[in-house]
Amino acid sequence: MDLKRLFRDRKFYLAVLLSFLGILAGTAWAGSLGAKTLAAGTFLSLPAWALRSRTVLFLLPLTSVIPYGDEYLRERRGRFQRFLLARRGRREYCMDKLLTTALSGALVWLFAIFFAVLFFFLLFFAREQVWSGQIEPIRALWELSGRVCLIASALASLSAVCAITGGTVYLAFGLPFVLFYSCVILRDRYLEGLYCMDPAEWIKAEQNWGEGKLGLWLFLLLLAAGCALLHALALEHALREI
Repeated sequence: MDLKRLFRDRKFYLAVLLSFLGILAGTAWAGSLGAKTLAAGTFLSLPAWALRSRTVLFLLPLTSVIPYGDEYLRERRGRFQRFLLARRGRREYCMDKLLTTALSGALVWLFAIFFAVLFFFLLFFAREQVWSGQIEPIRALWELSGRVCLIASALASLSAVCAITGGTVYLAFGLPFVLFYSCVILRDRYLEGLYCMDPAEWIKAEQNWGEGKLGLWLFLLLLAAGCALLHALALEHALREI
C-alpha cells in the first residue's frame, strides 16, 4: 500500500512541518501572549484565523505537492515502476497511486492543523475562561480545515498530472503554484466580481455560496474529483508505453 510508503517518507513530514510553521506565522498573536485571561476556545479560534492568512494561502500550493507530486517520476527513474506493475497489476497500481496522491496533500494539512491546535491548547488553554461547550469555534475550524484539505488534495493530484505529462520535477512542483496564484491575481486585479475563481475565497467562504455554503462544498469536491480524474487519465496514457 502506497500510504505506508507515504508515512515513511521524510518529505511528508517536511511538508507537515512547513505547513505547521505557516499556521504559526499566520497567527494573530497580538493580545494573546500578554493577556492574563483569554476567551474560551482561543486555542481553536487562533488556528482557524491563521488558515485565512496570506501565509497559509502562499504555502498551500507548495507543501501540498511535496510528498507525492513527483512520485511517478521517482518510480520511473529508479526503475521501480515495472516491479510494482508486475507485483500488483496495472489496475491496483493505478488505484493506489490515485488514492495516495489525492490523500497526501490533504493529510499534510490535516496533520499540520492537528499539531497547531495541540500547540495552542498547551500554550493558552490554562489561561482561557471556563469552557462551556461552545460549538461555534469547533464548527468554524472544522469547516476551514475541510476546505483547506480539499484544495490541498486537488493540488496534489494536479501536481501528479504535471509530473506525468511534463516529465520534470520543476513542472510538478511549480505549475500548480503558478496556476493557483494566477487565479488569485486575476481575481484581485481584473475579475473582482468572479469570486468563484479565487482560492482565498475558497478558504474564507465570505461570499454567497448558498445555504450552509453548499455551493462551495460541491465546487471543491468537484475540483478535487476533477483533478483526480485528470490524474487517472494521464496515468493510464503513460502506462500504455510500458
